[in-house]
Amino acid sequence: MRTAIRLAVLSIASLAFAAPSGDDFTTLPPDPVELQKTIEGLKVDAAGAAAEAEKSGGKVSAIRLIQQDGKWVYEAMVADGSPRRAIVDGQSAEVKAAKVGVTDAAKAATGKVAGRVGMMTSDPMAEPPVWSVLVLSEGKAHMVTVNAVSGEVISDEVQQRFPGEATEAPLQGEAGGLQWIVMQEGTGASPKGPDSMVKVNYSGYLVDGRMFDSSTKAGKPVEFRLNRVIKGWTQGVQAMKVGEKRKLVIPYAMAYGEQGRPPTIPPKATLIFDVELLDADMAPPAAPTPPMPTAQPAPKPAGN
Repeated sequence: MRTAIRLAVLSIASLAFAAPSGDDFTTLPPDPVELQKTIEGLKVDAAGAAAEAEKSGGKVSAIRLIQQDGKWVYEAMVADGSPRRAIVDGQSAEVKAAKVGVTDAAKAATGKVAGRVGMMTSDPMAEPPVWSVLVLSEGKAHMVTVNAVSGEVISDEVQQRFPGEATEAPLQGEAGGLQWIVMQEGTGASPKGPDSMVKVNYSGYLVDGRMFDSSTKAGKPVEFRLNRVIKGWTQGVQAMKVGEKRKLVIPYAMAYGEQGRPPTIPPKATLIFDVELLDADMAPPAAPTPPMPTAQPAPKPAGN
């Protein structure tokens, strides 16, 4: 009877608990014979592991057996105000669960980087569960990652305000209009006018960091007339010098407007471009040469 209970608990949990690893349409259901042998060789079954997990606080809503780093462990979903993940070692019944609260996470982060905390988020389903703490210090934004199980700082990364190439150069221009950062000075001439032909490399981003287009990534610069692109490009690139790199911050009114350009550009999207001006005022591409007319065969004399 005990064996039947052990197997039933795990089998039901395995079917019900898919959240931590997402939908799996590849792995076959476990062989009950092999599953029973595996569980019998462990110190605790799913029911026992659930009881151990609940000692850390909260109630287990689902649990399943998985392999992690070559060991059999139980992965439990624990409801304790908000869902969190607990790992119970099948052999030792040791529980690893998020125990570090918001106050201790902030203390650990500011112990690493002295400053003021601007934002905190948690990911209880990560491995290990973590706190992400934004610490503002000496004009920089540090994202400090704290292990929510041990309280140790995992990493400290300085966050750039804008996506794309990192730079500490100042932002220029007026809020609400075209703004830019000169990342590399140019030594050549600027385009002569809004109808100039230019050659550029660029990468375009949304404010959340998603890249939506890039000639740089494609390895193929593009050529165009300045008056045939969005207004922010016309103004921004015309002010550059050949050889210059700029980060252009373009409000939606100077880009694709209130409607955007679905599905790539959302409505009212501020766009950020890293642009390198490679050449300016080139001759436009030559029109293709029309095919030469084929000579008509001479008519044959009558009677031949």
